[in-house]
Amino acid sequence: MFDKGKKNCYHFYMAKIKELVALLQENKMKSISVYNLSDAETEKYVILCTSNKVADSKKCADVVAEKYGYTEKIEGYFKGEWIVFDFENLTLHIFLPKVREKYNLDKLYKPKKIAIK
Repeated sequence: MFDKGKKNCYHFYMAKIKELVALLQENKMKSISVYNLSDAETEKYVILCTSNKVADSKKCADVVAEKYGYTEKIEGYFKGEWIVFDFENLTLHIFLPKVREKYNLDKLYKPKKIAIK
């Protein structure tokens, strides 16, 4: 998803993140939050989103994997309560509401939240 030759290119990452957020919205994901965890040397983003049903989480994960050619193991796919994609410079978390609330990563990342327009 993220070309390694494009490191430290904010506009490139924002375009890819907007594309992914639109895909998540199309696939019934709610409460989508994006966080910029970058530092002076590395671009790093985290996207958190919520699905109301395991079936919707898995369907969305399948769409994301296919769209971005993700061939790594999709963590959490079997249970479908918390699915994680690691795209090197971006990590995507798909939660069921109870799991997102329990681990509350939003609180941890809150100061780094960014708006996607």
